[in-house]
Amino acid sequence: MPKSEGTYNSFMINFLIDRKYRVARHLLLILFFVFVSFNLPFLTCAVFLDQVDHMVWYVSLALLVSYLGGVYLHLYVLLPELLLKNRYVLYTITVSLLIFLMILISLGADYGVTRYYDQEPTHYSYFYKDRIPAMEIAGNFFLYALLIAGTSITILLRRWMQFSKRKNELEKESLKTELESLKDQINPEFLFNMLDEAGEQTPNDPGQASMILMKLSKLLRYQLYDGKREKVLLISEISFIENFLDLAKVRYTGLNFTVTKEGKLSRKLVPPLLFIPFAIYYVKLLPSVSSPMDIHFTFRAGEKELFFSCICFAPGITDKDPENGRELEDIRHRLSLLFKESYTLDTVDEGAICRTNLYIKL
Repeated sequence: MPKSEGTYNSFMINFLIDRKYRVARHLLLILFFVFVSFNLPFLTCAVFLDQVDHMVWYVSLALLVSYLGGVYLHLYVLLPELLLKNRYVLYTITVSLLIFLMILISLGADYGVTRYYDQEPTHYSYFYKDRIPAMEIAGNFFLYALLIAGTSITILLRRWMQFSKRKNELEKESLKTELESLKDQINPEFLFNMLDEAGEQTPNDPGQASMILMKLSKLLRYQLYDGKREKVLLISEISFIENFLDLAKVRYTGLNFTVTKEGKLSRKLVPPLLFIPFAIYYVKLLPSVSSPMDIHFTFRAGEKELFFSCICFAPGITDKDPENGRELEDIRHRLSLLFKESYTLDTVDEGAICRTNLYIKL
């Protein structure tokens, strides 16, 4: 879009919704109805203008009052008190009656002018012999309806923008809350247990203790710094998962995992802590699993899409636990906030095998 066109569109939107243009908007609206109100009676009298006196001005003024009265009644009473409060049926009935009243006033003005000057209706008149009254009324009804809808655009557009802004703020707040919740899932008990493990390993296996502390420092660094960013490198996210699972493996020796990487992952950016919930979900099952658990992660990057797969092999894993079901719903909810409809998430529980497939359009 050319810069001049974008500037014009921005000005038009500001003119419609910004309060500093409120007086200008009302002046334009009044001028429009002044033009319409004084134009219609004179068109009706087009053939006999030489006979026109002060009466036609009174009729024009009456039309102006009826038009402005109807429009402002709709703007400041019917719209906020009925439509914006979801009273749609009453709003529709009331606006329809208002439009019919405005049409009757227009018809009365037209008829009154021709009778006052004792003239036959001209082809500009509603009552011209070749016109069908029902068609004229129907056409005017839709015309007035469009007119009223057009004058309402300022309030409706401002209301929609306020709603959109509020919705975006709530989504950002929800994402922030869920991100902090994810950090809390990793931080407290798990990290303290790892520190205890490192303390116990120090006398017997200094190398293992050093590895635990190194992995912990990487986890904390990622959460403290990368976790606050809007987007992080996908390879950093994968590295975070690997460090987390390495530490989980220290505590649960029955855990085995592999991470397969395909495509140009180094160029992809994703929201922080996007995939760690899946790792946490399966690691939480480890205490209740008697046999070894194998988890296989696959990351595949395309030009504008990302595919993630997780396959877990272990007996007795099901989604029947209500807590597990809630965690999956939380994952799905966060994905919906982040990617709207640009993702698909499928989870399949086959008893000893549990599969998760996630496809994202970037």
